[in-house]
Amino acid sequence: MFLSVSIAFFCFASGVLTNSLITPCKVNDLVCVDKSIKGAIPKILVGIPELGVESSDPIFVDQIDGNLSIIKYKFFNTTITGFKNCEISNFKLNEDITAIKYDLNCPKISLIGKYEVSGRLIVLPVEGSGDFQLITGKYSIHVDSELKKGTGSDGKTHISIKNFKLKSKALSPIKFDFKNLFNGQKDLSDAVHKFANENWFEVSELVQEPTWNACIKKVTTNVNKYLKNVALEDIVLQ
Repeated sequence: MFLSVSIAFFCFASGVLTNSLITPCKVNDLVCVDKSIKGAIPKILVGIPELGVESSDPIFVDQIDGNLSIIKYKFFNTTITGFKNCEISNFKLNEDITAIKYDLNCPKISLIGKYEVSGRLIVLPVEGSGDFQLITGKYSIHVDSELKKGTGSDGKTHISIKNFKLKSKALSPIKFDFKNLFNGQKDLSDAVHKFANENWFEVSELVQEPTWNACIKKVTTNVNKYLKNVALEDIVLQ
C-alpha cells in the first residue's frame, strides 16, 4: 500500500521522473507507468531496513481498538498478510502534489492474533477472548490521502502523507474463526460463527473500519520514513 503513494508521486508529477526503484517514465506514458509500478511492487514490499522502512507483508500491529456503537473489540499482536498480492488502480494526483486517490484491490487478506470482544454482532450477543483468525476474500479499499510538503534537514523539499480517509468493501465471503467465544460454550459459539460466515458482508460493514484504519496507519508511518529520504528536487526532472 505504501507503494501507491510513492509510485504515484514519482510517476504523476510533471516531467520525467527517476528513482532507483522504478523505471523512469514520462507522465503521459501510461504503459510505462503501469509497467514501472508492477516492477517496483516486489522490491518495495520487502521493506528498506536501512531507511527504517519495515516490510509491508506481513504487517504487525500491536493493538487494534474497535470501539463501535453496539460492539467493542480489541485485537492484540495481530499479523496481517496478503498485501503483496494486492493491485493498485485508478491513480489520481492533483497537479500541485497535495492529494492523491487510488484503489487497492486485494484477492485475500489474513489476520491472526488475539482478541477481546463484547456486545452485539448485529442481532446476536457476543463475548469472549482468545485466539482469532480472519481470512477475507476479495476486498476493495479506496484511499483518499492528503499530502504535504516541507523542508528537510538537507534544505530540500520533501513530501509526506498528512492524513487519509478510507472506503472499504468486502466483495466475497470472509471466514471468521474466534476461539473461546462465551468461554468455550460450543452451541453459542457455533451460532455466532454461522451467523458471521453467512452474513459476511453485513458483519464486515459493521466492524471493518477500525481494523483497516490501523493497517493503513501502520503503513503510512513506513511511507513517510521512506519519503523523508527522497527530496522532490532529486526525483522531478523538468
